[in-house]
Amino acid sequence: MSSGVEATTGANPAGGSDFRKPNREDAISLARTRFLEGQRIEMGSLAAELGIGRTTLYRWVGERDDLIEEVLAGLVDEWFEVVDERARGAGRSRVLDLFRKFLDLASESSPLRDLAEREPALTMRILLDRQGQVALRSKELLADVTARDLPDREVPENIIDAIEMGAASLVWANMASGRDPDIEGAVELAATLIDVCPPKSP
Repeated sequence: MSSGVEATTGANPAGGSDFRKPNREDAISLARTRFLEGQRIEMGSLAAELGIGRTTLYRWVGERDDLIEEVLAGLVDEWFEVVDERARGAGRSRVLDLFRKFLDLASESSPLRDLAEREPALTMRILLDRQGQVALRSKELLADVTARDLPDREVPENIIDAIEMGAASLVWANMASGRDPDIEGAVELAATLIDVCPPKSP
């Protein structure tokens, strides 16, 4: 897997070296790679690898917590894409199967588990932030899935919020505190909440 640093160099058509400066996307890509390798994300080390100053890195991505949050939000996108292809059934059953597979995949992530064990307070703060990138992206994806797979049912925003909050409480909080995630509990709660959603008006 590329660290993102390699993307800063290349060859020009004349046969010489063509260098471009790293950018914000390179910084996020490198942080993602280091995270997936199970390494602790350190701003000084990232800046050195990118060949930039720490001030520039902070200007691009904010504080260390902000960068880790962005990496995790990006992984939420990737995990949803993976399980969307694997989910089975139709309608309600497909939504719940996708939800269960997503929680399984996320909770089995070794880098995420390592982060939760190494920095539980940070993990809790990022995953349980109601206005954080992870929660907002999760709710957006849940809304897309329910709109697509439950076209005849009204699934309001407060139901999406409650489903995501249930997953945060039963899965993310448990992981961050060293307990086993209650995936079945989160799925059962999601099913109950979906079942109270009325059919769309004709």
